[in-house]
Amino acid sequence: MWINKSVSVGLTLVVLMVSAFTAKAADQSLGFALSGIVEQVLVKPGQNVVPGEALVVLDTVRVKARLTAIAAEVKVSKGIADLAARRFDYAQEQFDAVSLSKVELDTARINLDEALARLAKAQARQTIMKWRLDHSTLKAAQKGRIKQINAWPGMIVNLRSSNPVIVVLSRP
Repeated sequence: MWINKSVSVGLTLVVLMVSAFTAKAADQSLGFALSGIVEQVLVKPGQNVVPGEALVVLDTVRVKARLTAIAAEVKVSKGIADLAARRFDYAQEQFDAVSLSKVELDTARINLDEALARLAKAQARQTIMKWRLDHSTLKAAQKGRIKQINAWPGMIVNLRSSNPVIVVLSRP
């Protein structure tokens, strides 16, 4: 329950919102760092937990599928970058031997740079997907007792509208 109070101070309107649920200073509110659909709630109120223990899990099917596709893209990009590097090295040798023009050497360099950029972009997407997969499980940051759970299987966690408290953990 929320209590709203509006106070008018000159031309400024101040709105105070106070929660009727009061948390102790030793309580820790936990939420997800990404949006998703709750797949499993692994704890119950009153349960003791240890640091790193999984509390709530988001559905990871889409993230895993994207990670698989990106891993294939990284593998192909590495192969293309390796080939472009070999071609550039060969072009450099030919240029040094005065058998290749500067334009052809520059073209080989541009092809290598483009291949390396595609590889870096794919690796960045892979890093982001791994982060999403790692953060799809809400874990206890420290030892404590589950005080409250505000999640259920099928619940949509949407960080664009708010960052909901999923679990309240009472710390000893």
